[in-house]
Amino acid sequence: MSHITLLKTNELKATPQRLCVLEILENCGHATLEDIQEITKEKFPTLSLSTIYRNLNEMVEKGIVNEVKLTKKQHYEITKDKHLHLFCKECGKIEDFSFDTNSFTTKIEELGNCKVLNDVINLEIICKDCLSKKH
Repeated sequence: MSHITLLKTNELKATPQRLCVLEILENCGHATLEDIQEITKEKFPTLSLSTIYRNLNEMVEKGIVNEVKLTKKQHYEITKDKHLHLFCKECGKIEDFSFDTNSFTTKIEELGNCKVLNDVINLEIICKDCLSKKH
């Protein structure tokens, strides 16, 4: 689905700024607010951090973008199928790892007699590149 269609389907105007943010997230996979601001400066030098943040929040509310809380800084990504995040503690790289969390959350609900509201799973790792540097 195109970014324009994605925004319009979710009742948001396809502004050049929103399209730029989605393009950045598409290209980077995961980006902080500061990363997005740095890249958008090239196309929109006067675009404020608060405008970017407001647009991100609107897209999060509509389910177009997800907040990924891995470090002290929040990262954002375009919403996709369920997956895990692998966060390298050494280099800071974030990778998506395909994993259907349904059976895991169902088991937690059964064992804990509860309702899982958010099944985003983040694993802190040392990636293969950082491991190879240590040996």
